[in-house]
Amino acid sequence: MNTYFIEKKRWFDFLEGNLDNYSIIAPFSYNDALIYEPLSLMNLDRAVFGIVRPVQPLKSFFFPFKERVVPEILEQEKQTVIIGAANCDLSALRILDSVFLNQEYKDPNYRARRQNTTVVSIDCANPLSVCFCDAVGLKPYPDDGFDLNLSIMENGFFVDVGSKKGENLISNKDLFRPAKDIEIEERNKIRSRVGSTIVSYNESFHLPRNISEEFPENFASKIWEKIWQRCVQCGGCTSICPSCVCFFLEDTSNRERFIKNKIYDSCLLPGYARMASGLSPRPLLWERYRNRFACKYSYIVSNYGRIGCTGCGRCIAGCPGKIDKRKVLRNIFLQKDEDVGYESVKYL
Repeated sequence: MNTYFIEKKRWFDFLEGNLDNYSIIAPFSYNDALIYEPLSLMNLDRAVFGIVRPVQPLKSFFFPFKERVVPEILEQEKQTVIIGAANCDLSALRILDSVFLNQEYKDPNYRARRQNTTVVSIDCANPLSVCFCDAVGLKPYPDDGFDLNLSIMENGFFVDVGSKKGENLISNKDLFRPAKDIEIEERNKIRSRVGSTIVSYNESFHLPRNISEEFPENFASKIWEKIWQRCVQCGGCTSICPSCVCFFLEDTSNRERFIKNKIYDSCLLPGYARMASGLSPRPLLWERYRNRFACKYSYIVSNYGRIGCTGCGRCIAGCPGKIDKRKVLRNIFLQKDEDVGYESVKYL
């Protein structure tokens, strides 16, 4: 893997020089949260890099909330660059690839977007209080899965090249120079410090290091029947989750045409998996609530060989019932019947 260094001013010059060639999406700060928006000459100086993952999961660009699947959507002509994904989103993207790209049937819309998009990930420098990637075996920086990866330093960025797409994006190396060993050592120190910060956020939850191995033993726990009360079955946690892939198909038609849409589904909704007879395999909310956890920590592991939760904390930050997922897991593993709520979340 080649690693380069680019000064901050030159990085913005690099972005400006590529606006005509690519549609570039980047993070911007609003109300103490990072939000993806299209980059332009008008907002280039306000883009924020190297803090933490944005609010929107990376999946929203490849697997949108609602899309037409019949008639098929034509591939976009202009290439897209998405800057700002953290390692938690890259890990989730591997699950999406397993579902939509690596099976016998390849989702044509998903495949076209993946082929058309260059992903530039970023090391987390300021993790949120809801982040718990360490508890699911991830680090706050990626080792692979990206086209380019940025690591923010005091006066610039390290740029790791992870694919041919990434190499093509920085084909003109005039703005970049090879990284020095002493600089890479400094980056390693920063990464270690950020990792220690995330560990400190989660020490009080006493989560096991092998959640997916211990979870099946607790599937039948009676705590599940009590722990769900804060859930309002809105489905917000599944929509914002970077690795949730459930959807349903909606058919509409008129005299002129027939349209089939693909729309996010949620295992927390009352109608999820309901059969034509009206019967549901999980009629009670606590059963559906347990299913969400079982999917992340057991079913996805069995099907795709990796844990389904990436520790991004979006489901915690976005829950109207203020449920802290880490407390749910703590109660299940320790067999405690305690409140799983929180008072507030600090974003940035």
